[in-house]
Formats: sequence, C-alpha cells, structure tokens
Amino acid sequence: MEPFDLVYGQTVKMFVCGPTVYDYLHLGHARTYLAFDMIARYLTYLGYKVRYLMNITDVAERLVQRAIELGKEPLEVAKEYEGAFLDDMQALGIVNVERYERASDYIPQMISQVKRLIDKGAAYETETGVYFEVDKFPKFGQLSNLSAEELGLRRLELCSSKRNVEDFSLWRKHEKTSFGWDSPWGYGRPGWHLEDTAISMTNLGETYDVHGGASELMFPHHEAEIAQAETLSGKAPFVRFWLHTGLLSVRGRKMSKSLGNAIRIRDALKDYTAQELRYYFASHQYRQPVVISDAGLRQARHGLNALTKNFNAFAANVASNGSLKNGKKLITLTERTEEKFRRCMSNDFNTPKALVILVDLSRRLRGFTKPGLGVDRESKQKAEIAFRKMAGVFGILS
Repeated sequence: MEPFDLVYGQTVKMFVCGPTVYDYLHLGHARTYLAFDMIARYLTYLGYKVRYLMNITDVAERLVQRAIELGKEPLEVAKEYEGAFLDDMQALGIVNVERYERASDYIPQMISQVKRLIDKGAAYETETGVYFEVDKFPKFGQLSNLSAEELGLRRLELCSSKRNVEDFSLWRKHEKTSFGWDSPWGYGRPGWHLEDTAISMTNLGETYDVHGGASELMFPHHEAEIAQAETLSGKAPFVRFWLHTGLLSVRGRKMSKSLGNAIRIRDALKDYTAQELRYYFASHQYRQPVVISDAGLRQARHGLNALTKNFNAFAANVASNGSLKNGKKLITLTERTEEKFRRCMSNDFNTPKALVILVDLSRRLRGFTKPGLGVDRESKQKAEIAFRKMAGVFGILS
C-alpha cells in the first residue's frame, strides 16, 4: 500500500465517477458517494484542501433509450434526473463536491482528445467509429491485474470493424436522426470512457491525486481512462491513488435497476434519516461489499441513538464548578481517542474501527456527568469540539 505523502495543507485533487442520469439513484450509488464524502471530510479534518470534482454522465446509450421510452429529448430527461440526483446528494448531507460537470458540456474537448490520439497512432477510424488500439498501450489491464490472455476473453464492445476485441470506442457514428454531434469522423456520440478523461484532465490537469468509483468500474472504465490520459500526456501515473468501493447487494444479489431490486435513495430516506444511513455505511470499510438489510439499518439506528444520547447528555451538562483534575483526565482521554481515531482512518480509511472508537468515547464522556466527576468548563468545551470534529468526518450529528 502506497503512503499518502502529500504535505498537510496542500490541495488534494479528487475525481469521483458520477451517475448516468436516466433514472433516480438507489442505495448502491449512496454507498459509493457517502464513502467518498467521508474520505473528503477526513482529508479536510487532517488539514488538506480538497478539490472534489464529480462528473454527470448525460451522454450514454441508456439515456438515449430512456428518452425514446419517455418520448422526450435525451438532454431533457438528463436534466430532470440530474435535479433529482442533486436533491438526493443534498438530502444525504454530501456537500463537499466542489463542482459537478456534465459530459455534454465537454464535447469540444473530447473531439480534440480523439484527434490527438489518432495523431499519436493510438487510435484508428472504421466505418462504425473511432477506437483506441489497446495493443499500443502495454500497461492496459495493470490496474485490475488482468493478463493479456484474460483481456482477450473480455470483449469490451461487440463490433466487427475493430482490429482487436479489447479495443474500445472513442467516438461512435450514428444516423443524423439520432442524438449526437458533428465531428471530423461523422455525426455521432463520444465513448463513455472518453467523457471522464476529458472532464478530469480539463479541470484537474494531466495528473492528479485521487480517482474513485465503484469496484465494477475498475475494468474496463478506469483502465481505459488511464490508457487515454497517459497516451495523451506522456505522463504517468495519470492518478496516484485509485479507490474503489465494494458493491451493495440485497439477499446476495447486486443492487441494480436491471434486477429490479434497487431501493431508491429518496424512498430509503422515508424510513431512515440521512444520519442513520451514514452511520450504517460508515460501519463498513469502503472497499468491502455490503449486504443491505432492514435489520442492519435498524441496528445502525440503535447505535446512532445511543451515541447521540450519550454525547448530548455530556454536552448539556453545564460544568460550572467542575474539577480541574477531572478536566485533565478528560483531555487526556480525548487526545488519546483522537490519536486512535486518526490511526484507524489513516489506515485506508478504516471507518468501522474509527466509528467504534467514537462510540466508546461517547459512553466515556457521559461518565463525566456523574456526581463527583464534573469537569471545568474549558476542558469540557475542548472535548466537545474534538468529538464534534470526529463525528463530522462521518456526518452523523444533526
């Protein structure tokens, strides 16, 4: 595991793959976006400045098909569900994303990148579109640890005009009656992988610090981004740290719209508060798969209620004649807890262990409300601030 060696106070550039806005978001999306929200919060807690960018995919085959079903224009459908997505993000308390960027606003940049890739000999045109030639990028597959033989078994896009089965599209040609844009290779739409590369490189530069997304995006999406970006810039690595969240499942099956087992975020928020959902997902390390269940969510509710009750009892206890000796004990406890908290969170963002430490601190803080264990006002205030900062990493206090 590579150490995160940026100097405190420096800016961390972070890009996270956003949604394709053709429907309402479900808890599988929430699992990923809450995980990266907590990561951004923790980096801020440590003193970093975080430039957090997320794309909005409003150019995609699924969106075109959805628009046809609804009898609307694709960008009209995208705008509607984009608004719903942003409402969901706000409802979940995800407020650290600096900018959301729509793919449709970056068509000129995408066309420019395709031209450059062709000029570099890494891409070629056929009757169906323009494709990236994977053989020209020997590192393709390294992120997901796939061998050349394994890559050959993974057909990224079925198309008879490609030179190799592994090659992926940069631009797909379509009829003028379809949704798309003019380009030097004919009317059509950009490839999905190219959209994120154009957005991230335009805003964060040729190399940056953190790129995140669900684990299912590692191959081929993130592999393709690396191939495109490093070929374009000649610089490596394109991204220093790749972080992938474990998938969310229901009764052993991945949560997805196609399987009909998706729980929409807005529906989940009718039964559980945002803080309860955040507590639940914080109790799972971001890389690990999560099996969602009402029993687990109720357990999270119980845990959050206990933590909140303990802390509120401590915060409401006005210390006017408390002991300085007890105050020193409180400060020592708080400082040691913060050290443990940081050690857990700095170990690949181990939120479950960090959350256990915070729960234990809430119980021990309440102990200082007992007769004879009162503390001085200054010590109490310092402990309260420290607790709120740690809880703020999870976003679990109202």
